[in-house]
Amino acid sequence: MNEVRFRAEQMKSLQAIEAGAFNPHAVLTGMRLEDGSYQVLSYCGDDVVTLPDSLFTAGTSNSQKLLNFLRVPLAFRETFKTCVTSYILKGIEGSSPPKGNTIRQFFYQAIAFLIWLNDRGVSRLSNVTPLICQQYVEFCKELKGHKGEPLSGSYLNRRFVAVKNLHILSQQSSDSMPYPWQESSAYKLAGQSKLFHQEAKTEIIPDDILGSLLQSTVDWLDQADDIISVRERVEAWLLEGMSRKPIQARLNKLGWTKSELSEAERHLQTACMSIVLITSGIRVSELCSLENQCAFKTLDEEGDSFHWMRGTSYKTGVRDCEWLVAEITHRALVVAERLAQPLQANLEQRISALRTDNPKDVDIPQLREHSHRLFLAVGKKHKYGIETLSISSVIKRLNTFASQCGLEWRFTPHQFRRTFAVYAAHSAFGDLRYLRDHFKHWSLDMTTLYAMSRQQDADLYDSIGLAAQSIKMDLLEHWLEPDSILVGGGADPIQAFRTKNEALATKEGRAEMAKTISPLVHLRATGVAWCTADTGGCNGGQGIEKTRCADCGNAVIDESRKFVWQEIYSQQLELRDLTDIGPGGTERVERDIERCEVVLKGLGATGEDLADVAT
Repeated sequence: MNEVRFRAEQMKSLQAIEAGAFNPHAVLTGMRLEDGSYQVLSYCGDDVVTLPDSLFTAGTSNSQKLLNFLRVPLAFRETFKTCVTSYILKGIEGSSPPKGNTIRQFFYQAIAFLIWLNDRGVSRLSNVTPLICQQYVEFCKELKGHKGEPLSGSYLNRRFVAVKNLHILSQQSSDSMPYPWQESSAYKLAGQSKLFHQEAKTEIIPDDILGSLLQSTVDWLDQADDIISVRERVEAWLLEGMSRKPIQARLNKLGWTKSELSEAERHLQTACMSIVLITSGIRVSELCSLENQCAFKTLDEEGDSFHWMRGTSYKTGVRDCEWLVAEITHRALVVAERLAQPLQANLEQRISALRTDNPKDVDIPQLREHSHRLFLAVGKKHKYGIETLSISSVIKRLNTFASQCGLEWRFTPHQFRRTFAVYAAHSAFGDLRYLRDHFKHWSLDMTTLYAMSRQQDADLYDSIGLAAQSIKMDLLEHWLEPDSILVGGGADPIQAFRTKNEALATKEGRAEMAKTISPLVHLRATGVAWCTADTGGCNGGQGIEKTRCADCGNAVIDESRKFVWQEIYSQQLELRDLTDIGPGGTERVERDIERCEVVLKGLGATGEDLADVAT
């Protein structure tokens, strides 16, 4: 049927519900075919409803697009079908239309409530009282997570919001549910409020783990030509009609087995995914959306090149998006595309065969969606054997890869994005010690970077900004500690400030003060100190003027820079022994040695400590 008729059929489903009836034969979901027509996927009365691909992000497995009403207690099943039909087709009044994962979340959280009611002998929603709902709240608060800890406030909130939405959606059914809680809300019952902003709980990947992971991925990337060339030989032998045993014999001569080659290809693909996640800040769903030729470069007015990557963002609706990346990201994308070519060709052949048999075959749009994707996988669970890697499969691959690299760390979907934001924020401060080459472009002004493309991920910039704010406030709070050792011309005002303010005696007071003064203080890392000057033109910490910050009235040097000054001091002592640097060179060395000694003594070094550095 055409789109107009399909939408009209869906409207009939809603009109029936609004009239107090439920039509199990009415159209609920469908998918758009290549010619623009629509194929029905599910009807309102189906026990298993299929949600269309258009409601989900890339990397969502087909099993996650199903709603199984057979899990619903029979007493509530028809009423719940009415509620879910209304939710899918029009959502909750005052809210945007729900996406696939939101629908699934409501579906399964509401089922948990319905099963709980059924177990207690309640068989109609109209019999659900606020007292029963309060008992459900207490029941949920007693539940434990898989690690034995109480359920989080955000998870409880999702459960309670599902109960509230079930109440709203049931009002047009034959079994309407009363309002679940008097003078309260899901947010309050979960220990939250609408104004509550939860601090980021996602762990940052430690420097040593991230550095080792990236090094391992680069090592695999360096083997890409060898691995792919062997794979191409196998493909050529297959085209010649060669059977399995002769192919295996030839592989053995090359030092490979078929299983080793498959495993190497899988690790190489995982290495490519790791590099993209580490150096771009994209979400795993956005990684899964990447397609052929998604990498491109631009030049700024000075001729400097910037590397970019384009894909699809799903956070605020499906839209094209661009990310600023590193040169190594482009290398990984090129390799990923080479790895995907045989699978993409296989999909194209299957599409062509299906189109010949039936141009309206519903599998054609699904296969077309995957046919240009970079991160494909072969699996028995896939209807046609090939599909975009699911989000869970990507994380499983990453953890397996890390384990085989000897890394004891379990990755989760959001860790790479949050870690990227922190690294980019440190780079913006000029304070990044690890992976500097891959984040050097983030040392530029954020406004300048964002202005390069309005299709960039604005939410990622917000995350970087929040990470930068957190870094800055943590640093200021540390400086306000009574026993924090500070050196440099900018240290005196800080020490005087904390002496005069009694409120700084407690950690809470220091945190509040750091938050208050943070917008008023300019901070930039010079490598050897923190610069508080808000004007340009400073070359402190750069080139041969590394010790210049010691005499600057805008510099603050804390314990975190002590090892840097020790290294400079050691180098200057070596230079002192040279006999061919002339009077000017000797004078500069003595000046820098004196500066280092002043800083190091200020940071607590004794004469014995300085002597140890000298030896």
